[in-house]
Amino acid sequence: MEYFKNNRNGITLIELLTVIAIIGVTVSISAAVLKQYQPNIRLYTAGKTLRSELSNARMKTIAEQKTYGIHFTQGLNQYELVLVDGTTETQKTYPLSESISFTSVGPFTNDVVTFNKAGIPSENGSIVLQTADGGTKTITINPSGYVHAD
Repeated sequence: MEYFKNNRNGITLIELLTVIAIIGVTVSISAAVLKQYQPNIRLYTAGKTLRSELSNARMKTIAEQKTYGIHFTQGLNQYELVLVDGTTETQKTYPLSESISFTSVGPFTNDVVTFNKAGIPSENGSIVLQTADGGTKTITINPSGYVHAD
């Protein structure tokens, strides 16, 4: 009687195809959800990078005892790390993503915020970034030099 006993140790083709189909449906749903949130992810990343570069300019000023700042070029949707010592020398340029633009910058004289050797900004204010679908991110520079994003 033990000749008819089924010693099944593998999986069938039907089971394998079912698992592959479930994985395919899950991936397609995930891709659609990620595509929906992609503008917000880009906005968050751009805001975080801008905040980081403002803090970097402040820290470089304190460490090197030279005046660094950020120059905003709204028409080109970019900003630059600049060294201001008699002349303005661009250290690095950061373009914004195509889907992100500056809504407002300032109030900064000539769209430049610099930090003195104690880390205090030349002017306090805010920078507002906006996506094409209307999402916004605000980066604020306090009078103390603290930079934060909402």
